[in-house]
Amino acid sequence: MTNCTAKLCLFRSLVSDHNPVLLSVAMLLPDYNNSIVNLVSSLVSKDAPVRGIYPQLPVLDEYRLDQRPVVLLVIDGLGYNFLCQHSDSFLYQALAGQLTSVFPTTTATAVTALALGVPAQQHGITGWFTYFRELGCVAAPLPFTPRGGGRDFSELGVRAEALLDAAALLPTLSRPATLVNPCYIADSPYSQALFGGVDRQSHRHLSGLFDALSQALAQPGNPLVWSYWTELDGMAHQYGINSEQVAKHFRQIDREFADFSARIAGSGAAIVVTADHGLIDTAPDRTVHVDQHPKLAEMLQLPLCGEPRAAFCYLKSGYEDAFDQYVESHLTESICSYRSRDVLEAGWFGLGEPSQRLPERIGDRVLLPRDNWIIKDRLLQEQSFEQIGVHGGLSEEELLVPLVVVEP
Repeated sequence: MTNCTAKLCLFRSLVSDHNPVLLSVAMLLPDYNNSIVNLVSSLVSKDAPVRGIYPQLPVLDEYRLDQRPVVLLVIDGLGYNFLCQHSDSFLYQALAGQLTSVFPTTTATAVTALALGVPAQQHGITGWFTYFRELGCVAAPLPFTPRGGGRDFSELGVRAEALLDAAALLPTLSRPATLVNPCYIADSPYSQALFGGVDRQSHRHLSGLFDALSQALAQPGNPLVWSYWTELDGMAHQYGINSEQVAKHFRQIDREFADFSARIAGSGAAIVVTADHGLIDTAPDRTVHVDQHPKLAEMLQLPLCGEPRAAFCYLKSGYEDAFDQYVESHLTESICSYRSRDVLEAGWFGLGEPSQRLPERIGDRVLLPRDNWIIKDRLLQEQSFEQIGVHGGLSEEELLVPLVVVEP
């Protein structure tokens, strides 16, 4: 059993005399030898080197996951630290270790990594809002729409595959693969891009998820079942990850999961549970609003991209020094600023050669809020909204996710 503490990494390679905001920042960073992409490498080991550069997890060797039916259940928002707070749960008792998510710690980037077996370094999706030069705008890849609203790009003849720099993984496997997704995203353009033409089952509620998993496991040939539950994350956004509403929902998940495990006892299957990211709670007085910093806004060429916990800034030409000085003078207590090219070279997004389009999707600066701060801007047509639970950054709460393995 891995204990519920994490070792902080002191990140100094971005220190610059030109920008003292970067001095001696202690933080966690993704470990791409022990991350959710390494979990995927373990699940597809029989078909290696499908994604090559991300090694398998030694802790999973004993489970022979390539020789038996396997369910991968991704519970959106189930952070490692959160699970450790529920030590009486069935899921906690099956905890095999902790993994890191990827950067940024957000669904758009991390679920894409869990589907394709590579992080943003290769797949190129850098947040809920990403700048796509080929679309001529900032867009939200998951709903596949422009940031400010408008028609689904698929209605304009654009395929979501065109935004990805890595191909769907599941259709390439030698074992049967099934996708079990919520009905509202099961056949979305982005889901089709991530999972290709694999068999699909959808569900509308929690018990329906586990019914669908039972059916998917019944097929012959040691199937791999990739499944996803979204509601823990949604409730955490609304009520906070530390709320009673979220705790109650987690207990429901835990009961249903324990019942499912008992139901498939003796099948020879293994169930692996992880998450795309965890969450941290914020508050209205911990928000930097760009419209309250007009000098900062004047230096931006585009709206903020990425996440409120990890914002990518596209600067007007010649404003780089002024931008750095403004952040240092006015926001240093709440925001850390990094040059995007330094972050890329330091390996925050992954190992190996980056995709050709990744540099243009991370802008000129990365703003990483400290503690539980966030930074937000708003387009004229966007409605104001508040979230309590947030993610995208590099805190323990956001970055660390559990590795649970059950052999019923």
